Amino acid sequence: MNKKLYNETEKMEYLMSIPEKTRNVYKYGLCRSYDTEDVVGKDLYLFTTEEIKDALINADHSTFNSIKLTFSVFVSYIDWAIKMGKTFSNVNPAISINNEELKTYLSKKKILFSKYELQDMLKKMVNAQDKVILQLLFEGVNGKGLSEILNLAQSDIDWTNIKLNVNDDKYGKRTIKVSEVCLTLIKEAINQTHYQNKNGTSIGNNPELPLVKNNYILRTATTRVENFQRADKHLIYRRISTIADFFEYKYLTAKNIEKSGMIAMAVDLYQERKKLENDELTIIGEQFGVRKVIMNGHEIFNYSLLREFINHNTIMDLYTININ
Repeated sequence: MNKKLYNETEKMEYLMSIPEKTRNVYKYGLCRSYDTEDVVGKDLYLFTTEEIKDALINADHSTFNSIKLTFSVFVSYIDWAIKMGKTFSNVNPAISINNEELKTYLSKKKILFSKYELQDMLKKMVNAQDKVILQLLFEGVNGKGLSEILNLAQSDIDWTNIKLNVNDDKYGKRTIKVSEVCLTLIKEAINQTHYQNKNGTSIGNNPELPLVKNNYILRTATTRVENFQRADKHLIYRRISTIADFFEYKYLTAKNIEKSGMIAMAVDLYQERKKLENDELTIIGEQFGVRKVIMNGHEIFNYSLLREFINHNTIMDLYTININ
């Protein structure tokens, strides 16, 4: 996203009129109109309704919260310009745009997901066996070839301390703290006896299949013999693909769910510590089992790589929280 302000003098005059604590958030919103303003050659406060719509579409929002915030900034800025006598009309052309219309301007390239979007997906999913995959990935359970999820057994759950003892095929064992929501979904996955194909929408010969009985959390469905061995990574890929198709999220993948969880954790850490620096990225790296690199003889996380997606822009897009 362009970080410039079109007609910066006017924009800064407006920004100085609003409370300092919200100034950076509003500035971010106004930067989103720069590309469209630059093309049409005029300030946002002179836009027609259609040009405002174009600016919202061109801003490439991926969540409703983020586009709603940008829209409210546009409305506020145009209201200010009308009050200051900078426009030709006393009617804000943005007021005819409603929430339902805003939703149609969201980018179809949905790659990252907020914890609220994950919660919404979980509510609409019928299989606990599917839900637990998304939640585990979002909270840091992954591993080489998804082996931390595949190896997770009932004996690995520390119900009292809300922890999981996970085992990576390549890198070995570790213990991580998870949420009570995660434990609840694990319990539901353990108790699930039948799997509903295509998230309950299948109309084929076998819309529902029995799940094998073993001690693993993630289990395969079968119509013939019970399999007491662990599932393989392709089962996870297939289930995520089915959920992606159901929600029409082309880019819902294990890696993007994991990245989304890292960003959610970054937001929580920032709200707690009021900073998001290497110490906080280290905590995230430990939780998600990120592999370290050797730099100047020391084993550390690749902070530059983490900041490629754990940054101001992605956090603002998903949570509308300003990270200084």
